Amino acid sequence: MFEGWENFYLMIGSSAAALIGLMFVVMTLTAGRDRGEVDQGKRLYTSPIVWHLAVVMALSGAATAPMINLRLFGTAAGGLAILGLGIGIRSAVGIWRTRMSGADSAFDMWWYGLVPAIVYVGLAVASLGIFGAAKWGASTFAAALMALLLLSIHAEWDLVTFLAPRASPPDPSASKKKR
Repeated sequence: MFEGWENFYLMIGSSAAALIGLMFVVMTLTAGRDRGEVDQGKRLYTSPIVWHLAVVMALSGAATAPMINLRLFGTAAGGLAILGLGIGIRSAVGIWRTRMSGADSAFDMWWYGLVPAIVYVGLAVASLGIFGAAKWGASTFAAALMALLLLSIHAEWDLVTFLAPRASPPDPSASKKKR
């Protein structure tokens, strides 16, 4: 079913892995911030992004595995889609309740919670197609993973542009000590 898709899955799986690494850099921007705010931000914002990217990476790797059993693959993809749907809904509700980002809470609720949940519904539908060996299953699955990757790129960029201006300014006395 995934014959001819190897380069596609190699590309998006590698991209997802690189973006997971970038999240470590993003987390350094939280240094010096209130611990409670950082913990809540991790739960509602950064951890879901890493989850989405890990799903893309894991399913891309599994899709290129030789001799993959389509029923097992469809079941695993469906299970991850259901978990992702739950994570998206949890993020949307949590963001709406806490309103951490002030006026941007509605935007964040959609882009960090509801839109990912919708993409996971598409991934669940695609997994049913794969499980049933439907012709449309492979292309629908590829579209859902690409949507999840692009959504994660958007979320990561949004997170960086939110955190970077609020990062602690460098200590001017530290640069004088190095001279």
